[in-house]
Amino acid sequence: MIREDLQYICQLIYDIHQIPVYYVNQFGEFEYELSKNELRKNPYYEPFKEQIRVYNYDEDPHDFPIFFSNSNLNCFFINLKETGLFLGSIIVGPTLESEISKEDISKVMDVFKGNVNKGKLIEYYQSVPVIDKQQLLSISLLVYYLAYRKMLDEKIVLQNNKKLNLVIIESEELELELSKGRRNFIFHSNLSYERVLLDYVKNGRMDKIKDTFDYSIVGEAELGLLSKRNRLRSEKNLMITGIALVCRAAIEGGLNEEIAFTLSDFYIQQLEELRSLKTILNLTEEAIMDYTKRVHQLNVEKYSATIITCQEYIYKHLYGDITLDQLSEICSLSPNYLSSLFKKEVGIPISEYIQRQRIEEAKSLLHLTKYSISEISTWLNFNDQSYFIKVFKKYTGLTPRQYRNNNHTSGISST
Repeated sequence: MIREDLQYICQLIYDIHQIPVYYVNQFGEFEYELSKNELRKNPYYEPFKEQIRVYNYDEDPHDFPIFFSNSNLNCFFINLKETGLFLGSIIVGPTLESEISKEDISKVMDVFKGNVNKGKLIEYYQSVPVIDKQQLLSISLLVYYLAYRKMLDEKIVLQNNKKLNLVIIESEELELELSKGRRNFIFHSNLSYERVLLDYVKNGRMDKIKDTFDYSIVGEAELGLLSKRNRLRSEKNLMITGIALVCRAAIEGGLNEEIAFTLSDFYIQQLEELRSLKTILNLTEEAIMDYTKRVHQLNVEKYSATIITCQEYIYKHLYGDITLDQLSEICSLSPNYLSSLFKKEVGIPISEYIQRQRIEEAKSLLHLTKYSISEISTWLNFNDQSYFIKVFKKYTGLTPRQYRNNNHTSGISST
């Protein structure tokens, strides 16, 4: 009987390979959990564990190992059935195909604008066992055999995973797609992540919004659950909440209210008709992209191509030197003509526009990170901290310290 052997199977896999192993029952509860102590003690372990529980497909339990990845962390799960009843899933992972690179860590840090503990994040990845993709595939076949006493052809496993659009094993480049833990995008599991995403929607940042889907594993609180009895209902509730927040962010970005609320009604009605977690997540991502694209289009239509080029360059180089000569060169216009054109279309001089954008960036850093005021002023190319404080107060009416305190970031250094 599968149920009687579960704990023994999980223990065997862990003892042999030292890979974390979990058994999540049909109610989404962890019954067995085997992992290293150093992994469990890390603050990023619990968010990962809570997110992987969504991978047991109780509505349509597939009869083969299913692979997924989560911010470079590879896992697989096997649904367990006995006499037609779904018993839950064995989940094995996380593993890394190779040691995590500095670039991958930097990508995660960039998405959260530094609002993660880099040391703890690196420690977490260093605690994860390194298993190559072929070995992980072989381990999945072994776990399946122990559970069902049936042999599987690895080619069949790969083909079936490809149809699910979850597998990462067969990819030579191993572009690791975020797992469905990305549903964390908007809820109390990570308020910093929520603020970043809503800011991208509000500003129509099509170039940035995809990054937030790709790196949402990091969070330091447990995932929210709005309906304890029905996980599918809980997912729908969370996504409906998310769409409502995204809708309002788009309105703040200039999208017509009637259009925004009509879209919200449309996507929520569609959500209610869905019957699987994967389709709910896909539709929610589609809704976020739709709102962001519409705000982006409004911004594009507002100015000429030359001014848009300038604005994009300024946004991308806020942490570096930006001069009128540089802007005029990329636009192939004389400095005087560009300066006149910019003020005519935007309504303010280029120098003031750059200052305003840097102050907006400073507001985000004060709101979302623990960086000191002196660090922020230096990064954003202000001559000294006193000048930064003066300019910040000019545009916000508050000093940086007051702004940070007003945004409920108590306990953060502001020296």
